[in-house]
Amino acid sequence: MVSTSVKNEILERYHEGRMAHAFLLETDDIDECYNDVIEIVKKLNCPYEFQEDCKNKECNLCKLINANNLPSLITISPIKQVIVLDDINYLLDKFSTIPVYSKFNIYIIKEAHKLNMESANALLKFLEEPTDNILGFFITNNKENVISTIRSRCQLFYCTYNREVSDKINEDILLNVKLYLNSIYHNKDDLLYNRTHMINLYDERKEWEEFFYTMFYYLKDCCFGSRDDKIDMIKKISKESLIQIILLIETIIKYIDANGNIDLILDKFVIEMRKYYE
Repeated sequence: MVSTSVKNEILERYHEGRMAHAFLLETDDIDECYNDVIEIVKKLNCPYEFQEDCKNKECNLCKLINANNLPSLITISPIKQVIVLDDINYLLDKFSTIPVYSKFNIYIIKEAHKLNMESANALLKFLEEPTDNILGFFITNNKENVISTIRSRCQLFYCTYNREVSDKINEDILLNVKLYLNSIYHNKDDLLYNRTHMINLYDERKEWEEFFYTMFYYLKDCCFGSRDDKIDMIKKISKESLIQIILLIETIIKYIDANGNIDLILDKFVIEMRKYYE
């Protein structure tokens, strides 16, 4: 499933006394990567020899972690697409003392590319003046979008999860993707189509992100796999053009991540798409 080698290497570094104080994990599945970090946290802090089916009644560590009740473990996720300064200040305050129930104070930043400059600068205290009892894990799907002051102070690992493309595709969203791509193909009113049919399709930015990720995986599988549900648009353009569209979608997802205006992003998408019709 996951890059077991990454988990093993981090744990091996710990046992050899050469543990880094901060890790940047670039992954194709943030939630799965987070689950693996939690497993690492359990093994690092276990006062005994960690076992999956541990029945040691003297230790309650794993139960506290699973219930999100371990004071020395804090996970921070974006609020409205941004990791806010208040959460970082809370972290700094809580970790100003040594851990009581575990060996380390550990913080996990999910979607670390959504740290803004203010939040990132606040975290530099941990990164520039590391202490032996504090560890940080930054999880992202695009390390280049992580602020450089954070990126340069972390040890980088790549965590790839081998999954079938079909596992990443929501069929209801895929139907919307297919309809959209066919509807804007060679359509001189493609911008109007955005305004009349698309802009109210989803309310949340996260839904738009999933929409374009679904498009990305579908087109990638059409290009390099053997899907039997290729839409007309795909059948009529060259493989080279399809590859360029896939690259365009990656850029569009970055715009969504960066809190760009959805109306403008959709318009940019259809305008750029015109280049690849034949």
